[in-house]
Amino acid sequence: MLKLALAFELRSLSRNPAALVALLAYLATGAFAIATGAGHVADWDSTLVTARQAQEASVAEARGFFASGRMGPADRAWINLSVPRWQAEYSGTRVLRESSALAGIASGSVDSAPVAFHLQTRGDPLAAAGHRIENPEVDSGSVDLVFVLAMLTPLLIGVLALGIGAREREEGIDRIIVVQAGEVRSWLIARVGAVTAVVSTAAGGLCLVAALVGGASFADTVMLIGLTVLYTALWSGLLLAVTATAQSVRVGAFAFGALWTLLCVLLPAVVAEVGLGRVGGDYALGETLEARAEQWEAYQERPDVRMQGLYTRFPELQQLPAAAEPTLPRDLSRLSYMGGQLDRMDERHEARLVQERTARRFAERASWVSPPVAFTLALERMAGVGPEAASAYRSWVVRALHERVRWVLVKAWSKVPLDQASFDGLVAAAPAAFRWQPRGVAGPSTALLGWLMLGWLVAVVRLSP
Repeated sequence: MLKLALAFELRSLSRNPAALVALLAYLATGAFAIATGAGHVADWDSTLVTARQAQEASVAEARGFFASGRMGPADRAWINLSVPRWQAEYSGTRVLRESSALAGIASGSVDSAPVAFHLQTRGDPLAAAGHRIENPEVDSGSVDLVFVLAMLTPLLIGVLALGIGAREREEGIDRIIVVQAGEVRSWLIARVGAVTAVVSTAAGGLCLVAALVGGASFADTVMLIGLTVLYTALWSGLLLAVTATAQSVRVGAFAFGALWTLLCVLLPAVVAEVGLGRVGGDYALGETLEARAEQWEAYQERPDVRMQGLYTRFPELQQLPAAAEPTLPRDLSRLSYMGGQLDRMDERHEARLVQERTARRFAERASWVSPPVAFTLALERMAGVGPEAASAYRSWVVRALHERVRWVLVKAWSKVPLDQASFDGLVAAAPAAFRWQPRGVAGPSTALLGWLMLGWLVAVVRLSP
């Protein structure tokens, strides 16, 4: 019966100009979203190239000084590359965040992290802070493939399948179907299944193109297409559940439109507002002011308190020559502030991690409330774009900053002039680029599966005589 229903739906589609226009518009919007995502990734990669070039230029300049026998530029006598601080400065180290193969599909997602961070001893990875659980298109002004799949796929299903069952009842030919097919339920389920196959083919085709454009692996491509097909089947079940007994197309359209509005607009909006109230934090201005205030607090600490905190964080410094001196030289005294600054940064970072863990738990629960929320969450986690990927990158940068500060302090407290060998070693020890590893997809995928079973179960029950 499914084969017969598929042939019937394809013939009906070819004779329905409105349905054909809807399908073509869906594909065109998806193609535009893929092109927009590819441009976003191209800009991302271009930024990484610029960051690498800046790092290489800084390293080349320093090596030029070493080759000429000078320890810095002639017009800036205070720069001395035998000093750890200046070697760290001229290493120009950038901590890069590489784009994933599927990053383009979620180019409109809210993501507070940069794609490159200049690793400086006084740098603050938390300076541009905060993320919001909100409609990503409002934040970025772009339509990505996640939006097309999550919001427009249900509408396309509605355009192609709203008349199934309702039109037969409205025109009074449902009894003829009973005579010819034996029962109405099997025929209606077969027709909705055929529409699901058509829409899944269109949506899956968009996913395949996006994966090929991004160079995704076979496993990622299969997962992306699989989630999209699952989401499509879910909405087909929901449509059949609300229109199973509709006596007219108008009634069915109103019921499905109300359901789409509830699940795709109203509930996500409520989730966003509740989420903001529970986990929303300061943004760039507040974070910057807080960081500056903490920096001044570090400067205003008593010297004995400051040194005690520094040696507590870096106990190995007490075994080095500078620690045995009764009074630290001025240049080392300036570096002693780094311990207090790291302590305060770590406090803010840990507070942010707690907030973000709360946000993740809330998002997991919200995925059971609305299928688009679950679907979007799953695809963002696959793409490596969004609050969770931004949080992981920031933690990566914080660890790299700790190691860099430790290197500077240990070399400074050793009181041994540095040379090109130590500089080359510092450059070689630069942290690796961060690359997101997809995780956490199982939770929202389970929610989608639960919605799929619920929708089709209700549909079958309502279609029962």
